[in-house]
Amino acid sequence: EQALSYLLISASSSAATRVDDWQSNWGKDEFTVMATASIAMSFLAFVAFAASSVISGYNFCNRESI
Repeated sequence: EQALSYLLISASSSAATRVDDWQSNWGKDEFTVMATASIAMSFLAFVAFAASSVISGYNFCNRESI
């Protein structure tokens, strides 16, 4: 889960840089709008993965042994 989160945030930050380059060279169009929306969704997914990891870690550390 942590590896997937790392790959997701890494790809999103790389894509954000490329979208800025695209807009500065060719202007804003439908592609850049969709790419920006995709990057935003990736960051939201990262936050969801991070929250899931924190909750899982908390549950793991606070479980009672049977």
